[in-house]
Amino acid sequence: MLRLAAARIAPRTGTYPTAGAEARWLTTARRTEAAAHPPSVQARSEAFQRLGLSPNLSTHLVTALPHITAPTRTQEALIPAVLSPTDVVLRAHTGSGKSFALLLALLSKPRLLFRHAGGAPQAGVSAWVVVPSNELAEQYMAWARAMLPRELTDTLPAVIQSVVRGGNTDLQLAQLRDAPPHIVVGTPTRLLEILAAPHGETLLGLSTLRTLAMDEADALLQLPGRFPSGKQVWRHLAHRAPGLELLNYVMRRRATYSGGERQLTVGLERRDARRPPEPVRRTQYRGAERSHGLATPRARTPGTVPLQLICTSATANSVLRHFLGARTGWLRTNLRETKDTAVYLDQTGMNSGAPASAALPREIEHTCLVVDAPTDIGEAAPGALQLPALRNARPVHRGAGPDALRPDRPVVAASDAPAEHTIDPLLLEALAFAFAADGVARGLALIPPRWSLRKTQAALEALGVPVQPIVPDEQVMERADPVLYLLQSSSARGLDVPHLSHVFLVGLPAVGDAVHYTHVAGRVARIGSGTDSAERAPGKVVTLLRGHNQPGIEAVSSAEHRLATLYRRLGVVPRAFDLSLVDARHES
Repeated sequence: MLRLAAARIAPRTGTYPTAGAEARWLTTARRTEAAAHPPSVQARSEAFQRLGLSPNLSTHLVTALPHITAPTRTQEALIPAVLSPTDVVLRAHTGSGKSFALLLALLSKPRLLFRHAGGAPQAGVSAWVVVPSNELAEQYMAWARAMLPRELTDTLPAVIQSVVRGGNTDLQLAQLRDAPPHIVVGTPTRLLEILAAPHGETLLGLSTLRTLAMDEADALLQLPGRFPSGKQVWRHLAHRAPGLELLNYVMRRRATYSGGERQLTVGLERRDARRPPEPVRRTQYRGAERSHGLATPRARTPGTVPLQLICTSATANSVLRHFLGARTGWLRTNLRETKDTAVYLDQTGMNSGAPASAALPREIEHTCLVVDAPTDIGEAAPGALQLPALRNARPVHRGAGPDALRPDRPVVAASDAPAEHTIDPLLLEALAFAFAADGVARGLALIPPRWSLRKTQAALEALGVPVQPIVPDEQVMERADPVLYLLQSSSARGLDVPHLSHVFLVGLPAVGDAVHYTHVAGRVARIGSGTDSAERAPGKVVTLLRGHNQPGIEAVSSAEHRLATLYRRLGVVPRAFDLSLVDARHES
């Protein structure tokens, strides 16, 4: 087995070749100029006020978070839309400030007050923000705490509260009862549990709620793809995701701004698409309730305020819009009758003909290391880092043409890969090497969902890697020394860890499909992660996979083949990882 002393791996410095030397020079020049002439607090505050935020909130924002110099392009589009009486679907790159913009807009909305005869006004819940994980809920709470003046910290429960699984249910119910918040941030499972409790709908203000925001909507709804198999459709209908159950529960009771008759072509628009015949539309509209068990859209009644429905995601694609507009009619965009009550904001440009590579920020560098059969080269010195044989992933596909997606070699599964729930020590050794070889200051390792976080931490610490697990309901603490944050890949959506330079995807289960890869890769190269809040710092995504480990066979591993297909679908061209340290060791 290849052995390499950890002490001999010198940290690397400098920038990674993400967009070319000229682009890096221009970015550096802009940052230098911005640092020399920073905008005043008043100018920064006015930039957010022009979007519709209140003066007090804008001032607290730029004072508490001085690194924020201006709103991002996504925030300039989303904040005014949320503050308008319209339903919203947003697709924007990871790290573009979607979730933060959503929080700012909701904080600027008027507080809901109920006046009773002879008594003081009583506050009510104005908005729900539904998130797929406890980690993302805690991120919202951390942002709110950061913007609130220190002397007003005790009043935070009256502004925003988090209801997630793992917390004390009775305590959460008591807090909702004693101090109804302006905003409730929660996971769908816990919100459904509260709604099922006595007086749960009253505590959450369901009947008077003004805004329901689904952050990472596609993860919450878990819709099948555009061309699903029969089994995928059955699973979706028979085992509905908690997020879909929650949205269906609300839609049975509330009308939205743009809800109405289902439009069968919404989300799947084509120039040659024609309106279906009237009998077909009528039959599908009436039969949808029996076929799918989903609520028919409620009609808006005079004198009542509709519910604003907001769905945001980096992968809010045509499948999501088709579900909302054609299958349910809950949120209908791109229709003449809803042009003033619904808006679809696409900040990626993919709806305007941008290539598939536009789904990911161009500042992200992608690379893949493959762990082949280990080679024994003798005993290691004490304190040495033991490594398997490593190589960069090889090209798999034939190129362009009809056979583009067919591998040019047989596809073979790894013969000695451990079970899915068992930690793979060879992948962890490769992770330790990559962390040290690239001189990572702040990295994030995403492991398969079935791996034990505690055992993985212990194995990496035994290899000399400084590990800090990300714990639900706890804010990620910044460290001055190098650190590798550790998290299961299923909890990474929407997570914002400041100043990350690397994301390591350990094994194919941590990669997932193209949608999941888009989100986990987006933990790096986030706007605001550099010295200028409007610029993206370069980032690197390193995927670690198993080879087929069958000497003498000219083949490609099944994991390599699947990742190569994913790269091709996303328009990603992987770059080679620098393995000069390994090559030098082999030569010696």
